[in-house]
Amino acid sequence: MNQVDNGFYHLGLPMWSNRQWLGSLFPAGANSKNFLQHYSSVFASVEGNTTFYATPDKAVVQSWKSQAHTGFRFCFKLPRKITHENNLRYCGVEFSDFLKRLEPLAENLGSFMIQLPDSFAPRQLPDLQGFLKELPADFQFSVEVRHLDFFNRGDEEKQLNQLLRQHNVDRVCFDSRALFSRSAQTAEEKEAHRKKPRLPVHAITTAKKPIIRFIGGSDFHHNEQYLLPWVKKIAEWQQQGIKPTVFIHTPDNIGAPEQAAIFHQLLKGIPGWQPLSKLIKDEMQTALF
Repeated sequence: MNQVDNGFYHLGLPMWSNRQWLGSLFPAGANSKNFLQHYSSVFASVEGNTTFYATPDKAVVQSWKSQAHTGFRFCFKLPRKITHENNLRYCGVEFSDFLKRLEPLAENLGSFMIQLPDSFAPRQLPDLQGFLKELPADFQFSVEVRHLDFFNRGDEEKQLNQLLRQHNVDRVCFDSRALFSRSAQTAEEKEAHRKKPRLPVHAITTAKKPIIRFIGGSDFHHNEQYLLPWVKKIAEWQQQGIKPTVFIHTPDNIGAPEQAAIFHQLLKGIPGWQPLSKLIKDEMQTALF
């Protein structure tokens, strides 16, 4: 096994390329041409944020395919033209072209993330329904909503969850409690406070492979109290045959690999767990842990 796949969850970060991980996650001498190869030897998944801004060309897709380890999963975001500009309407051609471009990665595709803007309100659920009805059955999808009416535990949220269950689509669990639990201490935290959404946390499953996006602060010890409830939830999900993917963010993401390693340790009591350190080359262990 080349990456963290303990059978009960996948672990990943919001990106795979960060030069500031040289000497910790990446060995000395690594570069942008092989960062993904090193990253996917440790982590089982990654948020594909780049596709939100631009669809990669064919050469880039082939490079990703050649570097990704067996079993690794990309969770790409749908392009913003589809989700934010068109609000899921009149985008069939763009959506089809997007999937076709990523088709060479078929064996390495996790759940596509349909990240909707905070302006996407319950009155637009018919647009979401129309979009979900056209989703190809051979791909996995998840939806992230940010409008507060979808978190009111009322009819609006029930309608959303029912719609997702009907189409076997997961709901993304966004958790920024740790980040907003105290005043920003660093410039990076201040920037994160400005950019990241502050939403209620609803650990809801509408299919079998939910995504958890955890946004922590710079203090890993402080973050732990907000990670522990996810440990309990993942243990419960294992008993139900639900396999989540967890993405760990920090304000500047320099410390994201370390925070992810700490979270992985917290899951040690779950059957099937394997130590992350065994999946990292010896020369990397000291720097990362």
